[in-house]
Amino acid sequence: MKKYQIILAIAAGAMLVSCKGLNKLPVFNPDDSYVSFEKAALSATEDAGRVSIPVSLACLDPIATTVTYAVDVENSTAVEGTNFNLVDPSAVVAFNGKDRTAYIELDIINQEGVFTGDKKIVLNLKQANGINLGAESTCTFTINDLDHPLAAILGEYTLADGSVSKTITIEKDATDVTVVHFPDIMSGTKSFIGSQYDFDIVGQVSDDMSTIIIPLPVPTGYTYSNGQPLQIYRGDADAVYYEGASITLTATNTGFSSGEFGLVAFIRNAGYVEWIDPFTLTKK
Repeated sequence: MKKYQIILAIAAGAMLVSCKGLNKLPVFNPDDSYVSFEKAALSATEDAGRVSIPVSLACLDPIATTVTYAVDVENSTAVEGTNFNLVDPSAVVAFNGKDRTAYIELDIINQEGVFTGDKKIVLNLKQANGINLGAESTCTFTINDLDHPLAAILGEYTLADGSVSKTITIEKDATDVTVVHFPDIMSGTKSFIGSQYDFDIVGQVSDDMSTIIIPLPVPTGYTYSNGQPLQIYRGDADAVYYEGASITLTATNTGFSSGEFGLVAFIRNAGYVEWIDPFTLTKK
């Protein structure tokens, strides 16, 4: 009996030692401290004035240090002196030993009334004094132009087709000022096929912005188990799809109308994934 109790005591002691080892708190090594951008991408409109781009220290205690940075001229489309100015031309970020965040400050030069397109500033952290550079050492800052030729039709709309009402966005193209994108108009289809598929519904805008023609069908990149692709077609009020037809959105006093046609996500020999009856888009 005593022997059994001794064995139990030894086992309990071993478990206690083992648990103590498992419960050790991780120790942060000061040599692993680093500095990095808080975000890899930021943006502001061209009328924003002065903007601040946060740079952060990852360390046990705040330290006083400096970090140099540079504008990547080769990969930037914004030009210093034309589109922006550095508030501190020395291009040094100083940490005061109290705060873990410091800022790169830019003055955006407003070119309101002149269409320049969006401009990108690529910033690279170059060297940190007594501390490592983190993986997030590059930040792309975009100056969004407010003078896009299609500005009047870009933005949020309420889509209504008689049974469904949802908010969608008409977005500009990165390079072509005659093209717009409808990233969320077929949100149900995107949910069905998953985020790994990024099909793009685009529209060609007429010179007077009175119509937007959406070429169809739009491939989604998704193939069903029967080997047939899922595509976006033009459909009518009975959800009948049309193989080679486009859809035209016509401007109204409040937005756009699709007329007698809607959109259908269809898989041959399988059926419909989503359909939108003839619809209206009302600008918010």
